[in-house]
Amino acid sequence: MMSETNKTATGAVTSTRLFEGAEHADLYLKCRPDWPEEIIQKTLAFLQEKKSGPFELAVDVGCGSGQATRPLASHIKKVVGVDVSVEQIRAAQCVDNPPNVEFRTGSGEAIPVSDKSVDLVTCAQAVHWFDFDVFFREVDRVLKPGGCVAIYSYHIFKPWVDGDDKKNEQLYSIVTQHDTETCGPYNSPRILHLQNMLADVHIPYEETIRDNTLAIRQDTTMKSYIGYLESRSGYQSYLENNPDDKADPLKEVQERLMDTLGLDAPAEYSKINIRSPIAFLLGRKPDNN
Repeated sequence: MMSETNKTATGAVTSTRLFEGAEHADLYLKCRPDWPEEIIQKTLAFLQEKKSGPFELAVDVGCGSGQATRPLASHIKKVVGVDVSVEQIRAAQCVDNPPNVEFRTGSGEAIPVSDKSVDLVTCAQAVHWFDFDVFFREVDRVLKPGGCVAIYSYHIFKPWVDGDDKKNEQLYSIVTQHDTETCGPYNSPRILHLQNMLADVHIPYEETIRDNTLAIRQDTTMKSYIGYLESRSGYQSYLENNPDDKADPLKEVQERLMDTLGLDAPAEYSKINIRSPIAFLLGRKPDNN
């Protein structure tokens, strides 16, 4: 992930750095869900509509531990993941990466690549932390004429049982209560951009697509899902602001979810399905720019 940006009274952009700790970065690497292949295929199809390959360079901005960076490697000659957090970059580098993937420190407001050198900019689960105007100026600076930008985000994953609306309502209630009561007071206002499916994010190109029909569905374990909830920024802020609180809110969440799902195996062996809708934005830089 990246940093939350703010403006001072003089208009200068400052950053509240998030997702920086080593333990948090490792949790992010282990427990954040992977993006569906459909996202990559739709992005590439949009890129190829008016620009033939081979494609030389893609940059994944706000790459975190690289979940959205690595899938680009089989389609683009070189892929660079960029993140403001040194620990997130370290976590991204500690796994087996394709040889054409590189990770660099940088930010959404200062992308560390040359002007007009990039075929594709992606930004997964990070744009809400950026100064939008500055970020899109940087995107325009680095993109080649005809290059594309793809932005995708989700709000919060919830356990899901196919065909059982009543149980899904109960699961939704448990997770929403945790998100509202425990994390809510500590969430950045910028989380609202995720809650409203990036409705306030507008790519400043004439040719754009907004698609809210996609979703992530993933099989995981209850332990991994609780780790995902722990990795969220609001919960991390809750922990920072309540260092002496001996209670573990996520322990109660886990117990309630497992009771609702009828799971009696240890959390690390309890299989569940999680899902979340995706906000998906695409834009193309004009050929003559």
